[in-house]
Amino acid sequence: MQQRFCSCGASVWVRYLFNSWHTVFFNTADDESSALLARCPCCGSKLDINSLR
Repeated sequence: MQQRFCSCGASVWVRYLFNSWHTVFFNTADDESSALLARCPCCGSKLDINSLR
């Protein structure tokens, strides 16, 4: 997993799924206690790997 940042500065964690070439976003580095995200938990922007820093 890799930590990335939204343009608002919020931290999200990214896992790359190479078997399907998709990315999955989490709110913590711990998969077991983390929620899958589609939007930034801080500003609500749609998460896109190309727009994260």
